[in-house]
Amino acid sequence: MSAAAEPFAKPNGVALSLRYALRELRGGLRGFYVFIACIALGVMAIAGVGSVSASLSDGLAREGRTLLGGDVSFVLFQREAKPEEVAFLRSRGTVSSAATLRGMARSAEGKLALVEMKAVDDTYPMLGQLTLAPPLPMSDLLAERDGAFGAAADPTLLARLSLKTGDRVTVGAATFQIRSAVEAEPDKLAGGIGFGPRFLISEAGLRATGLVQPGSLVRWVYRVKLPEIANSERATDAFIADARNAAPQAGWEVRSRSNASPQLERNINRFTQFLTLVGLAALLVGGVGVANAVKAHIDHKLEVIAAFKAVGATGRDVFGIYLAQVLLLAAIG
Repeated sequence: MSAAAEPFAKPNGVALSLRYALRELRGGLRGFYVFIACIALGVMAIAGVGSVSASLSDGLAREGRTLLGGDVSFVLFQREAKPEEVAFLRSRGTVSSAATLRGMARSAEGKLALVEMKAVDDTYPMLGQLTLAPPLPMSDLLAERDGAFGAAADPTLLARLSLKTGDRVTVGAATFQIRSAVEAEPDKLAGGIGFGPRFLISEAGLRATGLVQPGSLVRWVYRVKLPEIANSERATDAFIADARNAAPQAGWEVRSRSNASPQLERNINRFTQFLTLVGLAALLVGGVGVANAVKAHIDHKLEVIAAFKAVGATGRDVFGIYLAQVLLLAAIG
């Protein structure tokens, strides 16, 4: 006996509605394909955005030490750390210092280009791998020879000034010989967006330029790599608290490996919120298709609904049957 012809008994309203809804769906999902597609696409968009955001956040957390260049980073603007401050940092782990400053590089032909100078010490990089072409030891790359300091430049700078390996450029009062090209820096993301191509030099070379003056926009970074037996999150937080207590007036900007690149994390959050909003909008627009699909299905079932009513079904019973169908198909979608 068909669902419409069977006498309408009332043992249990919910169970009965579900049973008749399943029997109705035996005839196929004609008219509900658009319904399922609208729901599936909207939910897929939102779930996909959440998955991508979680993957990016997990990647940042997993590679935090490499991106930061250490376990903790202490940043000062326009001044170097005092000897006692550096001594405190060295008492807790291995320290690598770096300084960044913008300057104008001039080629022998007189071409100019803005560069992001990055002066590093002999321990750079403590974590990760600096990729150079051709590869050179840091001692050979940045050493002073024949009146010129060594440097590694971004390929963009080489193309902009029509330079090649071995050519010389002038920055401030210092002359630099480009001995290699920088293909990848392990801590580039932690430094934020630069205004020019990277120009990697030594601290001695930076001082020789004469650009480090009172008021210069120099950013001094001191990265600390804690011992392997004491580099947990708790130990890192305790070290940061001790550093702030030891030098409360230092004015450090402190970052740990858990927030190696705050700017990138903010951009990821904004990107996630935007795409989630787009997904919700698509889901709402898909609601129009859902409504039309449900209306078309109900219109197609008017004769069946009349048969239900003829065998004793109430309006609530009919509503429950088709609500159960819609919920089941929504769950599938």
